[in-house]
Amino acid sequence: MQILNGKIIADQITSELKEEFKILNEQLGRKPKLAIIQVGNLEASNRYIEIKKRKAKELNVETAVYNFPDNVRQTKILKALDDINEDADGIIVQLPLNENLSSQVILDAVRHEKDIDGLSTRNAFNFYNETGEFCFTPATAEAIMTLLKYYKIELEDKKISVIGRSALVGKPTATLLKKENGIVSTYSKSTGIKGVESADLIVSATGVPNLISKENIKENSVVIDVGASVMNVDGKNVLVGDVNTEGLEDHIKALSPVPGGIGPLTVCSLFKNLAKAIRHNNHL
Repeated sequence: MQILNGKIIADQITSELKEEFKILNEQLGRKPKLAIIQVGNLEASNRYIEIKKRKAKELNVETAVYNFPDNVRQTKILKALDDINEDADGIIVQLPLNENLSSQVILDAVRHEKDIDGLSTRNAFNFYNETGEFCFTPATAEAIMTLLKYYKIELEDKKISVIGRSALVGKPTATLLKKENGIVSTYSKSTGIKGVESADLIVSATGVPNLISKENIKENSVVIDVGASVMNVDGKNVLVGDVNTEGLEDHIKALSPVPGGIGPLTVCSLFKNLAKAIRHNNHL
């Protein structure tokens, strides 16, 4: 079983991004600025924000985290976004938001040319309908495609199962794989995963630990694990994926694991989108 290591690719992309942001910094006459909207204090959200802040520092990008309390009114976030849209070069709304807030209303309040997660209604319409209007590819979906291309995983006419239909990962990934002429089937937690065992390639992004195990996976197939859950193992919080890897060593061709697979590439894809936003919005 080959391990599809995303960190190796991420290190290469980071070197390229350092050069790109150095040039952008000179062209702008200032540091590029990334704004992150956060509501509450979820441990997982804090972790993801810290990862983005570390990468930003490495690339000489300024970050501003706008943290709102759990009981914040939606109107307050929307009002703040009026100013943030003017001030920042790229904007991320750290999900999930609280149930009392409409995530989509807030995402749609982000100026679409700065919506580097690509989750606004306008961006989604442009992405899925190939309108030709400026848009972003959602970062995790882009990261998955980068990994597959780097390791030369064949996609054309291959049976591909995408598990999870989220706007962030599953849906855009399925769209990109279809563009590569893969024979794509999609599954979700609610539909179940019966049928994935015939796939040449499985991409799983549900956040359900051990959802997939050896009996669900075709021999000599490729598995991309994009799930991310925190489990307590022997008193320690450990990041785990959707795939139970027991018995896979001599069963499958290749695995992109959690951690160390798609995660590092997703952060790079996000900053590639930030660079794209800066070039577009400043006519560079």
